[in-house]
Amino acid sequence: MAFLNRSIASVYVAYALQATALAISWQFVTYFVKHELNAISFLEQSAAFAFPAIVIMIMTNVWGSLSDRWKKRKMFMVIGFIGYTSSFVLYAFVMDIIQYLVVAIVGAVFSSAAMPMGQAHLTTNATNKGERLGYFVAAQSAGWFFGALFSGAFYDIIGMRALFIVAAALSLGATASSATLIHDIKFTEVDKSIKRSFRDLISKPGMSRLTAAVALSQIGMNAISAFLAIMIVDELGHGDTSYLAFVGLANSGATFIAILVTGKVGKIVDKSGPVKVLILAYASYTVFAFLFGIVTDPVIAAIMWALPIYPLSATATSALAAQISGEDERGRAMSLIYGAQNAGGWIGPFVGGIFAQYVFFATQPISFLNMAFNLGALLLAISLLKARLSSSESKTIHFESKPSDSTIENE
Repeated sequence: MAFLNRSIASVYVAYALQATALAISWQFVTYFVKHELNAISFLEQSAAFAFPAIVIMIMTNVWGSLSDRWKKRKMFMVIGFIGYTSSFVLYAFVMDIIQYLVVAIVGAVFSSAAMPMGQAHLTTNATNKGERLGYFVAAQSAGWFFGALFSGAFYDIIGMRALFIVAAALSLGATASSATLIHDIKFTEVDKSIKRSFRDLISKPGMSRLTAAVALSQIGMNAISAFLAIMIVDELGHGDTSYLAFVGLANSGATFIAILVTGKVGKIVDKSGPVKVLILAYASYTVFAFLFGIVTDPVIAAIMWALPIYPLSATATSALAAQISGEDERGRAMSLIYGAQNAGGWIGPFVGGIFAQYVFFATQPISFLNMAFNLGALLLAISLLKARLSSSESKTIHFESKPSDSTIENE
């Protein structure tokens, strides 16, 4: 089992700690910006998500290229975790939205190095890529569970600034863990006579459609998730701050279920193929988004948010990217997918903020935009399935019609 492999278990530990830190802060970003930094505009609130995501989208490709060129993963994980640690410490002292954005943007330059490197490391020299990535998502989900539950319970008691310090301590733990326990794994030597670029990678069959599908889905999900606390507390809960705990329960519930199922999801991805799992994920997101747009009870909304759809899309996406790419370009492949996710991370909040500010005058109807974007992602995933089936059939015909070398020699 991938989880019991000592050489990669240290990766799960580091990223579980980091996910805990991220969950503590992420779910209340817009609520913190609105109520403690006095940024009333939906556009200002969306900027708290969008600007650092733009930086991550750009910088993750830089880190991925350097990682492949230098044949190292560990040092970039450490750089990323140090970026998170520094950012969380400084967040605790910001006084307005401008200061918050400066810290977020500078921190994102360095923290963007962490995520794709962990995925690239785990899929090096591995035949069970889906299983390894499944356990990776499970480890992160465990972190998200504890982080979301903790901050949901304590936000109203100790405040977000104290929670930022807790997140910084956890990020420091991830830094120490990765620096002392993780060891780089050698991977296939790069043929220096062959030039490999992001253009070559994106032109590989299926990669451009996968990247586009990821971006569309994440635009939709981030458009509504950026305003989740505001929707549940200020709109459905009519300003009752006791519902802050339900925001934490919603996120922790989703991740708790993910802990239980993601390892199995990884095995299903290896057995059935990542595209079929991706289709199921995007179809589920589409149905969920419609229902989330019409729910009226904050408790029911919190329960719906806890549905464990993310493990399906996260595991299948990374596994498919790993299948399409070679090991010497795995860092760039994972960075490309992570960049697409962060494209959704900045476009989604901006789209949601614009519609909430000028069209809907509320956040809940943004869920219908989420439905539309995930429907587009679903159509792309279906086209991926057809393309891969056609490719498999053509390869079968090719191999059946062409005699093998051993047959020729025997003749």
